[in-house]
Amino acid sequence: MTAAPDPVRTVAVVGAGPRGTAIVERLVAASRTPHWDGALTVHLIDPQAGLGGAVWRHDQSEVLLMNTTTCQTTMYPDASCHAALPAPGRPTLADHLAAEGLAPTDFASRAAHGRYLAHVLATARAEADPSRLRIVTHAAEAVDVTGPADGPQRVRLSDGRVLRTDAVALALGHLPTALGPRSQQLADAAARHGLLHLGPANPLEVDYGALLGREAVAVAGMGLNFYDAIGMLTEVAGGRFVPEASTPSGLRYLPGGGEPLLVVGSRSGMVYRPKPDLGARLPEPWVPQVLTGERVLELAVRSEGVDHERDVMPLMLAELRRALTQAGHRELASDEALLALLFPFGRRGERMLEAGTDPHMWTRDVLRRALRAATAPDPAWVLVYRVLIALRIQVGRLTDLGAYTTESVRRDIDGHLRNAFASWASGPPVLRARQVLALEEASLLRFTGPRLHVDIDETAGRFAVRGGDRPALLCDGVLEAHLPPVDLPAYRSALLGAWRERGEVQKDSWASRGTRKRMLTGSIAVDGLYSPIGADGTVFERRLLVGVPVTTAQPGSAITAEPGTGAQLLRHAEAVALRLARAGGALGADVAR
Repeated sequence: MTAAPDPVRTVAVVGAGPRGTAIVERLVAASRTPHWDGALTVHLIDPQAGLGGAVWRHDQSEVLLMNTTTCQTTMYPDASCHAALPAPGRPTLADHLAAEGLAPTDFASRAAHGRYLAHVLATARAEADPSRLRIVTHAAEAVDVTGPADGPQRVRLSDGRVLRTDAVALALGHLPTALGPRSQQLADAAARHGLLHLGPANPLEVDYGALLGREAVAVAGMGLNFYDAIGMLTEVAGGRFVPEASTPSGLRYLPGGGEPLLVVGSRSGMVYRPKPDLGARLPEPWVPQVLTGERVLELAVRSEGVDHERDVMPLMLAELRRALTQAGHRELASDEALLALLFPFGRRGERMLEAGTDPHMWTRDVLRRALRAATAPDPAWVLVYRVLIALRIQVGRLTDLGAYTTESVRRDIDGHLRNAFASWASGPPVLRARQVLALEEASLLRFTGPRLHVDIDETAGRFAVRGGDRPALLCDGVLEAHLPPVDLPAYRSALLGAWRERGEVQKDSWASRGTRKRMLTGSIAVDGLYSPIGADGTVFERRLLVGVPVTTAQPGSAITAEPGTGAQLLRHAEAVALRLARAGGALGADVAR
């Protein structure tokens, strides 16, 4: 992207969460270099500008927690990022929250992370020389961006203002979507029978108070949004968790009144395990000894493509066996023991329990064992956790390189492996697992087991909820406890809707190098890494996208940046900041490439 012949000398950043804030911080860093020429204005646009963005806004309840420790988040690049712009040592989230009494291995609230984001933005504004870089915030939504592919853009805001800019960066995060066909069926049934349906959404946008007074509510999903729902529902009900040494959870729940029975299940039936309580410091990352970087590259160039179950799963199991054997945990160092640990209900929830086994009790006991192992913590459990985090990175590299066949991606990676990795590496803090078990002990929560089905019993006027072929339970509400999917056609964003109507954006696809087959994704297609591609192939170079809506092109960009890991979030932020500065004429095309 080259500078316009007659630049407006104004750029815009849409989204004030971690990515948008990081882009502004990098613009400030660029403005303090001797290469900076003249003055540039940056408009930061977000209804929660200055609050940390929609997910992390610092005025939310303290009940929602991060699922990473404070020492695993930073907003400033370090040596591992190989930053082209100045990157002076700045506080990580752990440094910032130490004054609030949080330790580096504590799990902070999302509101606390929002306070950190607000601090980073405030620091950037204070350090920006207004004669070189002026930061203007707009507590509004960007509802459209128009303009030629390589010329000035017009950003229309929800308050009626229109900003003329040289380029726009969009850091949109998770976006609301229209209900899918199955969700719409449930919503229609709820309307017909006076029931409740709460679709996929950011937990801050869910009316958990609507669950109160219901007899039974089906909860579809057992991941992080499920745990968020537990925290939010019990808070809105006015319930309290108090210590109770005599219970397996270590807690006792004192109801506030109106809590429904939660009937909880999912396709796999596997509730996310709590992250281990690792004490004063985190262990070093596991370095693969079997599924090494060299082995990944060898697999990636196989002309026939890679089948995960045939080619990669044996290497993963060998990695785990070797690690456990070396550490003296031979009782787990067999494929049979590992598969039972990783997939308690089978890879796709197909494992049949013994006759007379109650899936609720089975799931409860799996979670109880996980809680004990995470709390102790059990060294073998921690080792499996560390190895699986490393293996997830390697499998991600294989996917990004196009090594897998499209059939294996659908059947294995999307079919069960992503969920298995997430249930280990992306679990909640120990506290949340305790709370779930405390609700079960209070007879306010019941697990269905795998293969959750939610049907409509038209005669009874209720939702019929069952796990597999088990008898149905009748419920008067359904909560879909997961985020909206990454799906361009379903996005309810006014801005992306306008682009869709004008043909200025299209869906991306993933390509298998082995089979040469492509598979459509819900992600937005971009040229290189950032610029959206129109339906006719036009590349809109003055529009730069980062984060969730472009996950196919930017798969390594997590929602937070971990120090010492060369975090993609921060590297993308710097690259986009440099492109914005060049478009606005503040940096030459040859500076800090």
